Amino acid sequence: MSKPDFQFHSPLSLLHEWEGRTDGAPLRELLVTGFTLDLAFFERHCVSIARALGARITVLGDAAQTVHEAVDVRHAGRAYQHGQASCGGAFHPKLVVLAGDDDVWVAIGSGNPTMSGWGHNFELWLVIRASRRTGPRALHDLGAWLADLPRVVKMPSWVGDTVALIGDWITPSEIDDTLPGVRVFGNLRRSLIDQLPTSPVDSLRMTAPFFDARARAVEALIGRMRPDEVSMALQECLSQYSGKALLDATAAVPRTSFSFLDENRTRHGKLVEWSVGGKTTAMTGSANLSAAALLTTTVDGGNCELVTTAPILTSLLPWEASVDRSTLSRKDTIPGDLRTDPAVALVVLGARRVRHAITVELITTTQEPITLESSPNGSPDTWTALHVFTPDGSTVQSVQFIAPEQLGGAVRAKARVGDQQVVSPVVFLTDTVRCRPRADTSDQPRMTFVGDDDTVLTDKVLAGRFNADLLRLLGHVQEHKTATATAPLRSTAVTASAADSDDHWGIWLESVERSLGPHLTGVLFPGAFVSPGTTTTEWAVGPEANDSEIAEGESDDTIEGLTDTPADSRRAAPDISTSQRSQYRAWAHRWTKAATAVPRPPLELRMLVARTYLVLLAASVWGTDEGWRPELRDLACSLVPDADEQSSVPGQALDFLSSLISACLALLLQDATLHGGGEYDVIAKSAWAGTVELVAYADPELADEYLYAPDKPYARVPTWSEVKGVIDLAATAVDDPHAEDRAALEQEDLPAEMQDGVWVIDGTFRNPRRVAARAATLVRTPSAVLARNEHKTTVVLREGKTLAIAESTAPRWRVYELTPMSTPLSMLAGDDGFPQGGKTYPLEPVPTRIHALTEAVRVNHQLLVAALQAYRPGPTRTGQHSR
Repeated sequence: MSKPDFQFHSPLSLLHEWEGRTDGAPLRELLVTGFTLDLAFFERHCVSIARALGARITVLGDAAQTVHEAVDVRHAGRAYQHGQASCGGAFHPKLVVLAGDDDVWVAIGSGNPTMSGWGHNFELWLVIRASRRTGPRALHDLGAWLADLPRVVKMPSWVGDTVALIGDWITPSEIDDTLPGVRVFGNLRRSLIDQLPTSPVDSLRMTAPFFDARARAVEALIGRMRPDEVSMALQECLSQYSGKALLDATAAVPRTSFSFLDENRTRHGKLVEWSVGGKTTAMTGSANLSAAALLTTTVDGGNCELVTTAPILTSLLPWEASVDRSTLSRKDTIPGDLRTDPAVALVVLGARRVRHAITVELITTTQEPITLESSPNGSPDTWTALHVFTPDGSTVQSVQFIAPEQLGGAVRAKARVGDQQVVSPVVFLTDTVRCRPRADTSDQPRMTFVGDDDTVLTDKVLAGRFNADLLRLLGHVQEHKTATATAPLRSTAVTASAADSDDHWGIWLESVERSLGPHLTGVLFPGAFVSPGTTTTEWAVGPEANDSEIAEGESDDTIEGLTDTPADSRRAAPDISTSQRSQYRAWAHRWTKAATAVPRPPLELRMLVARTYLVLLAASVWGTDEGWRPELRDLACSLVPDADEQSSVPGQALDFLSSLISACLALLLQDATLHGGGEYDVIAKSAWAGTVELVAYADPELADEYLYAPDKPYARVPTWSEVKGVIDLAATAVDDPHAEDRAALEQEDLPAEMQDGVWVIDGTFRNPRRVAARAATLVRTPSAVLARNEHKTTVVLREGKTLAIAESTAPRWRVYELTPMSTPLSMLAGDDGFPQGGKTYPLEPVPTRIHALTEAVRVNHQLLVAALQAYRPGPTRTGQHSR
C-alpha cells in the first residue's frame, strides 16, 4: 500500500533507511534536484552509501547557484552524474527519488541538497513509499513531470535521458485508490495557481521564507480562494517580505492574523493550506509565496517549481508570537535589487566523455570565440585550453572534439566580449558508463584465469588453466539463457534506454570485461576503450617488428614506391612446442563443439574461441594437417548474430565481429576458391554463403589487428591483402548479385558480360562448347551461358543437376542429368561430339522441358533461339586452339 508522510524529514534518513533494509533490495536510481547545490556535502554524506547500494546517482541544480568550490569536489562525473539546469527563472524543485526493482520512495519538499537544507533548516517534506507495480496517482503525476522536464528546462542531454527514464521507471503499472487526495504537479506549462481550487474556502494559512515585494502571489491566492480568514507565519528578520504589501494584499479578508516565528533556525518550509467544511488540504514543495513561483510558467520565463497537495488532519502552520498590524507594516526585509544580469550568458550545462571524444553542452548568447578549459581539480592556475570554437548563433551549443591526452576532470568555458572576460560555472567531466547503476553480476560466469601476453598459451600450466576456464564459461550456456529470461524488472528499461544511447557500446564492453577480464577483452576488441586506465589491447609474444626498418636488398626509393597499406600480420604467434600441439588441437575441437552448440554461448565467447583458433593456426599447431578447415568454417558461421543479438549488441561490436570473420574467410580461401568443386572449395563456399552479408561491412584496418606473422613452418595465416580482397568482394557482392560469378570468371580469364540474365562470352576461341561448359561450371546455378566465336554459338542452361545445351551448328536442344561426380565441363569438354544418354528436343517450337528451364533461369528463350539462329557453320580459322 502507498503511504504519505508529512514531517520535517531529511532525505538522508531515507537513504539510511534503505541501507538498513533487511531484504537487501538494491537501489537502482537516486535522483536529487535542488536550487542551491553543495557537491562537497553531497559526496560526504550520500554518494558512498548510494553507490554501495548499487544506484546510479544523478544530481541536478541551478547553474548559477552552486555553493561548493570546484577544488573540494572529488567524485563528480566518476561516481555520479552532475548536471546544471537553466531556465528563464530559477530552477527550484527540491526532489529526491529512490527507485529499486520493486519499490519507489519519493521525497518532495523545500530543502536543497546542502548542509542547511538537509541538516539545519526547518524544512517541510512529503514522503511517498509505493510499489512500482501498483501505486498512487501522485507517482503517475511525478513520472509525467519528469518526462516533460528535459523538454522545458535546459540540461545536459545525458542527464535529461536519465531523468526521463526515471520518470518512466517510477510510473506505476496500475493506479491504486489508497491516496486519492495526494497529487503532484509543477508549473512547466501551467502556472501553479491555475491548478488550485477556485471555490471559496473557510480559512487560508501560509508561510514561506520568501515573498515578492508587492505580495502579488498572496493577493492572487486570496482573490482565487476568497477566504473568510487568513493566517500567515514568517520570521521577522530571516524571511524576505514587505509588511505593508502583505497588509494591502489581505485588506479585503474579514479576519487576518500574523505571527513572527523564532529565529534560532531558518524556517525554509513552504506551505499553503486551506480548510473547507472542516477538511484541510496542504500544498507543500518548492514554491515560495512569490509571483515567479506561483503565477508564471517555466516555458514563459518563470521559475521551475514542484509541489504536492494532500489532505491533512491537523494544521502544519507553525505559530508562535502574534504580531499586530502596525508592527508588521513597519517591516520590510526585501533587499535592494543587487542582481545585475551579465551582458553575456555563458553557462556550461555539462561535459561528457564517450570513448575518445568529449562532448560539452552549453548556453551562450555571444558569437565571440569560446575557449573550453579543463583543470585536474579546479584550483587556480591549473586551467589549460582544450578546444576553441565559434558559436553558430543558436543559444544551446553542443561541441564535440577528440579528447586530448592531458585532460582534467573540471571543465569550464571562457570568452572575451569587448573588454570583459566571461567565465562559466565549473562542471565535471562525466563518464556515464562508470556512473550507471551497478549490474547484478554475482551469478555471471567469469574468467578466473589471469596471464600475461607472453604466457597465455606458451606455458603448459597456464594454458591448462585457460582451457579449463574457457570450457567452464562455454558450459554456462543454459544458465546464461535462464538468467536472461529471468532478469530483474529493471533490465527491460535499461536495455531500451541503452539501445538509443551513446553509452550502449561502453556498457556492453564493460559487461564483456566483467566476464573475460580486461586482457582478453582487449584481445577481442583491440584498441577499444574498456575503462579508464586500461591499455592492454594485444595478445603478442616478443618484441614487435620495427616497421620503419629497411630490409636487406631494399632502399629508401623502394620503400617510397610501395603502396600505403598496413603491414601484413605484425604480431608474432606463440611458440608452442611440438609435443603440446596434439593437446591444443584436442582443446580447440572441444571449444569449437561448445561454441557452435545450440543454444549458443554469448557472442563474446564465440569470438574468443574463433580468435584463439586463429592464434593456434598461426602457431603451426595443425602443421600440414588440413583438418582445421571444417571447424574454422563452423566457427565463422557461428559468429553471425541471431535476431536477439542484432538488436542488443552495439554496432561497434559488430564492426570487430565482421572484421574477425573476414580474417577467418581469408584463411579458408587459401588453396580454395568460391567456384571450385573440391573439398576445400566446398568448405570455403559454405562459410562464405553464411557470412558474406556481414563481411561486406568489415573494416580492413580492424581485421589487420587479428593477423599474425607467418614466421613458423606450416603456419596458417592470412595476409592483409587477402583479407582486404575478401572484404572488397563481399562489399561488391552485396551490391551486385553477380559479383561472385563475375570474379570467378575473371579469375579464369573468361571475359563474360551479363546481358538479359545470360553470361555472354565473345572471343576467338576454337571451341565455344568448352568455353560455355567452363563458365557454366564456375557460375552458380541456375544459370545461362552463351559462348560464341565468328563461326559458332553455344548456349548452356543449368538448374541444379539438369543441363541443356544447344548450338548453332546443330539446331536442337539436348538435355542431360549431371551425376554427383560430374560437372558441365567434365561432361561437355571433349571434342568427340555430344555425350550419350541425353534427350533431344527441337529448337522450335520451344519444348516444355526447355521452357521450364528458361523460366527457372529467368531468361527469354526467344532471345536464345535468335542468338543461335544468327550464326551458320563456316570454315574454321587455322592456328586456333581450345581453351
